[in-house]
Amino acid sequence: MGQKDVYILIISASATILIFCLSLIILFILFQRRREAYLQQINQTRIEVQEQTLKNISSEIHDNIGQILSTISIYSHTLFRAAPEDLKPKIVESQDLVEKAIVEVRALSKALNTDYVKNIGLLDSIQLEMQRLTRLKLLNAKLEIIGKPYRLNEETELIILRILQEFISNTLKHAKATQLNMDFEYTSKEFRIKAQDNGIGFEGNKYTGTGLINMKNRAKVIGAAINFESQLNHGAQLNLSYQNKQTN
Repeated sequence: MGQKDVYILIISASATILIFCLSLIILFILFQRRREAYLQQINQTRIEVQEQTLKNISSEIHDNIGQILSTISIYSHTLFRAAPEDLKPKIVESQDLVEKAIVEVRALSKALNTDYVKNIGLLDSIQLEMQRLTRLKLLNAKLEIIGKPYRLNEETELIILRILQEFISNTLKHAKATQLNMDFEYTSKEFRIKAQDNGIGFEGNKYTGTGLINMKNRAKVIGAAINFESQLNHGAQLNLSYQNKQTN
């Protein structure tokens, strides 16, 4: 074998190795993209199932519990007319409690109902949520709006609302907080949210569990950036940013 043949063999072998390596890289990239698309589809399906479940619960609350409370209210008014005078103040007090319960049940039913939330939008939905928290004296909730509000697409707004509801739920369950502040900042290119409580907080990466996973997965579905900040005894903070793709 001559020197020229050796060079040709080396070049051929190098080209073969290079093509093989490039093929592996391309296959890896394609695999990663398909994997991401598959995980995205799984997350989207999971969210759709959760939303349908919440919608069913909303319907059950409205149709069953709401109806039972309304019936109790009717009976209490009948009882009031037949009751002795000394018992009427107690019946009136019970009637007030039942009426308050009806209001809160309806508010909860609306907050869980996908169609209702899509209709009124994210901003009005979270305002109602914050008002409910303050009205029930669960904590003092305040919402600040920065910039001129605009609507995002319905699915995006719904997912962001569920993320915020998850954060509120964690605050109520674990934080022992008395204050919850939210900032909605609207710019032409980006929508930013900061939600912060004054609870017991957590250490660095110790904020784990289903709630955190759900929030991160939901944010990933809509392409939003999300992170959490906290220190022990200094509360927890959620930061979310979403690139505005809508034309205003």
